[in-house]
Amino acid sequence: MKKDYDWSVYFRDYQGHPLSLRLNKNVEAYICHAKYIYQLTITVPLSTMDIDGYPYAEENRLLMELEALLQDRLETSSVSVFVAVVTTDGVRMFILYTFLPEYCEKMVKEINRDWVYHNLAAEIQQDEHWELLESLVNS
Repeated sequence: MKKDYDWSVYFRDYQGHPLSLRLNKNVEAYICHAKYIYQLTITVPLSTMDIDGYPYAEENRLLMELEALLQDRLETSSVSVFVAVVTTDGVRMFILYTFLPEYCEKMVKEINRDWVYHNLAAEIQQDEHWELLESLVNS
């Protein structure tokens, strides 16, 4: 799946902080697919934020560029499915599901080395039932 996004946006309160959640509605065919059993969360601390923990316009522009770069590198040959973007309390999280966690980890390290605006932290865990996505939708 690549570059075919239909985003739904939700706003919630999470542990006393505003949270924005962008969900890619076009992942329905992939949810709990036996192939995409690894959840990849890329966390990016914001450099500056407003009182609600959201980025200012200039940083948001950079984060959108980073998102496009992540999509380009991580969705190559349908290696990963870009599922959601969460912003809350001074961080932006990009959530994907993949079947090649080592490849994704390598790509994130390469991006992190070249991306001078933020420091990316990647966490990969097995999640064959897409429990993180379910918790985001049902919270």
